[in-house]
Amino acid sequence: MENTLIKSVAKPFVCIKNNYAFEISDEFEKLTGYLRTELLGKSISEISSILKIDTQVNLKDIESDCSCYIFTKEHEPREVTIFCKRIQSENQQIYFIKEKRNSRIEDTIPYAASILEDNDVGVAIYSICYNILLKANEKFFIFSKIPHEKIENCIGNKWKEVFSHKEKHFEIFFLNIIKSGKPFHLKEVKWEIPGEGDTYWNLSFVPIIIKGETKYLVQTATDVTDKIVSRNIIEKQKQELEVIIENISDQLILFNKNGEYIKMNKLARDKAMFNIKAAKNFNEAYEEVKIYDMKDNLLSVEDVPLKRVINGETFSNVRVIRKNSEYTQYTSISGTPIYDENGNFIAGILIMRDITDEVKYEENLYIKVQYDSLSKIIDNLDLGFVRLTYPEFNFIDINNKAYEQLKQINPNIVLQSSIKGKNLYDVYLEEPHMKELLHSSSKNNSCFEIRNFNVEGEDIFYKIIYQPLYGFNNDIVEIVVFWIDITEEEKSKEVLEDTLKMQEEIYSNVAHELKTPLNVIFSANQLLLMYLKNDLYEENKAKFYIYSNSIKQNCYRLTKLINNIVDLSRSQAGYFKLNLSNENIVEVIEDIANSVSDYVKSRELRIVFFSNVKEKIIACDPIRMERVMLNLISNAIKFTNPAGAIYINVLDKGDKVEISVKDTGVGIEKEHLDLLFDKFYQIDKTLSRNAEGSGIGLSLTKSIVDLHGGNISVDSEIGKGSVFKIELPVRTIEKKRAKEQTQYNDNKIETINIEFSDIYSND
Repeated sequence: MENTLIKSVAKPFVCIKNNYAFEISDEFEKLTGYLRTELLGKSISEISSILKIDTQVNLKDIESDCSCYIFTKEHEPREVTIFCKRIQSENQQIYFIKEKRNSRIEDTIPYAASILEDNDVGVAIYSICYNILLKANEKFFIFSKIPHEKIENCIGNKWKEVFSHKEKHFEIFFLNIIKSGKPFHLKEVKWEIPGEGDTYWNLSFVPIIIKGETKYLVQTATDVTDKIVSRNIIEKQKQELEVIIENISDQLILFNKNGEYIKMNKLARDKAMFNIKAAKNFNEAYEEVKIYDMKDNLLSVEDVPLKRVINGETFSNVRVIRKNSEYTQYTSISGTPIYDENGNFIAGILIMRDITDEVKYEENLYIKVQYDSLSKIIDNLDLGFVRLTYPEFNFIDINNKAYEQLKQINPNIVLQSSIKGKNLYDVYLEEPHMKELLHSSSKNNSCFEIRNFNVEGEDIFYKIIYQPLYGFNNDIVEIVVFWIDITEEEKSKEVLEDTLKMQEEIYSNVAHELKTPLNVIFSANQLLLMYLKNDLYEENKAKFYIYSNSIKQNCYRLTKLINNIVDLSRSQAGYFKLNLSNENIVEVIEDIANSVSDYVKSRELRIVFFSNVKEKIIACDPIRMERVMLNLISNAIKFTNPAGAIYINVLDKGDKVEISVKDTGVGIEKEHLDLLFDKFYQIDKTLSRNAEGSGIGLSLTKSIVDLHGGNISVDSEIGKGSVFKIELPVRTIEKKRAKEQTQYNDNKIETINIEFSDIYSND
C-alpha cells in the first residue's frame, strides 16, 4: 500500500530499506543528475556522501523535515528541504526532497557566473547558514590548498577544511566577518603553496545579504606574488646602493636648508677634519674651521660650498682649502641641491675628496683624477653613465648600464669597446634635447628630460640627466649624462590614473543603468506574485508572458552591462586579448547582417548588405567583430524611425578593408562626434532616454578595433543619419581558428538578444 502511494507521487524521493536504497524516483534523477544505477544498492551513508549532505546533517537523524544543500553530479548546489517518512513495520525510510524556490546562486547573485569564469582571480562562494563551500573556480584551489586539488573533493566541505591557514586568528577573523555582515579586505597575505613556496595574495571577503539576512560569503584571492617579489628586489637594490654610498671613496654629507646635517657616509664620519661629525649643523662646524679659495683668500659664509648649495647652486670639483690652527687640507667639493616636485629645496649634497696630495704633486689634473678614482664604482652602478666632449659630443667614456640602454634603442650599435670617440648623434637614433636644455639652464646647473622609446612594441621611459663640467676658465669642457630607467614608475602612474578615472566613471554612470532594469524586473515580479497569490493565473496568462519577457529582456540588459564593464576593465588593464584566425571578412559581416535581418524587419526597417568583392581573407577575431557589428547595428536601430534603412557595406581597398554601418536616422550633432568613443559618454543623459544605453559600448568597440590594428570613425548630419566606418589592415597569420568559435556560433541568438537588450519596444 505504501509503495503504491510512493509511486504515484511525482516528487524527488529515495527509499531506504534496511539501510540501503532500493527505489529512486525519476524526479530525483532529474534533480541530482545521478542515474538509478549509480545509487541503487548504496547505503544511506554512501548516498549522504555522494550528495555531500554529510557535512551538514546525518540523514539517519532526520525525523520529519530538515533544510540543507545537496550537490548534483555536476557539483551544482541545490538548497532543499528533506522530508522523512518512516515505515517502522518494514524498516523503511522515504526521503522526499524539495528544492527551495528561487534559491539558486545564479538567481540571487546574478554576477556569480561571470566572476567564477575569470580565472585571473580566485573566487569561492560559501553558504553562511551551513558554513560550506558552494562554488569555486580553479584559481581558488591554487590559492586555498594544493594545485592538483579536485573541485569535487572540496565542494560541500566546511570552510575550515577549504580555507586553511596555520595562523589561528584566521578562524576568529572569518567568524567576525560573518557576524558583522561587513566586507573585509586583506593585502599581501603570505601563503605557502606546496611545491611553489611562499606566495602573496590580496584577499576580499564580501557577505551577501538576501532579505535582511547574510546568506552567502564571496571570497576573492588575487595573486600579487610577482609584485611583492619585484618590490623586494627593488628594496634589495636600494640596500645595495646604500652600501655602495656608505663605502664610496669620497666623503658624502646630506643636509637640510638650515644647514643641519641629515646623513654622512662612513668616510665623512671617520675622516672629516675638525670633528664635523660632532657638530649638529654648519654654524657649529664653521666655528672650528675656516675655508679659503685656492689663492688663500678667506671665503665669506655665503660663499662656502654648503651655503652655495642651499642658495640653489650646483657645482663640481670646486677646490678649497680648509684650515684650523693645527692642520691644512686641500679638498675638492661637488655640491647639488635637491628639489621636490614643486621646486622647493628639500636637501643638499656635498661630496668631498681630500686632494692634498694631488694638489701638491698633480695640480694640473683637474677632472681626470676625479673620474679615474670613481670609474670602477660608476661602471658597476645600476645607473647609465656617459661622458661626452663639449661642444663635439663625442663619447669619452660609457659604463655597462648605459651601453645596455643604448643597445635597446639601437640594436645595430657597435661594440662597447669601439664606442669611445664616436659622435653621440651617430649612435643615438633620436636626437636628444641636450643642446636646448643646456642653453636654457643656469650655469653649473644640471638639466634633464624624460624620453619615451618603443622597443619591440614596449614603451620604455628614461630620465636623462645632463650635468655640465667646467674647466679652470669656467667654460664647459665635458658633459656627464646619467640614464635612469623609470619605466615601472611611469607605467604604474598611468595605470593608477586610468584606474582612478575609470572608477569615477563607473560610480557615476552604472548606478542609473542598473536601477532601470532592476525596477522593471522588480515591478513585473510584484505583479506576477500578486496574480499568483490571488489565484488570477488563468485570466492573466497572457500578461504572465508579457511580464516574463520583460524580466528576460532586462536580465539580458544587466548581462550586457556587466559584460561590457568587465571587458572594458580588462581592456584598460591590458588583459583583453583577441583570438585571431584567418577569415573571409565579407562572409563574417554578411552572416551578422543576415542574423539580425528578422529583428530589423520587426522594427519596420530595412537592412541592406553590399560588398565589392565576394571574398577577402584577413586575420581577425570573428567573435569580437560580431560584437562590434551588433553594437553599431543596435545603435542604428535605436536612432532610426520606422520605414528607415540600415546599410552595411564591405569594401576592398587593397591593403585595407572598410566596413561601414549607415542609417537614415535622426543624426548626431557635430559637437558630440569627437566624444562618442569616450567611456560612458552619452548624448542624451536625461532619465527617460528614448534609447537606453550605458555609454560603454562604443568605447569597447573602439578598443576591439584598436586591438585589430584598425581604426573607427563616425560622420553624421542632423536629420539625415549617421555612418560609422571601420578600417582593418589586410594581413594573415598562421594560427588556426580556435575551438571556441564553433561553440560561440551555437549561442548567436542569445548574443543578439543580449546586445539588443537596451532597445525597447514602442508598444
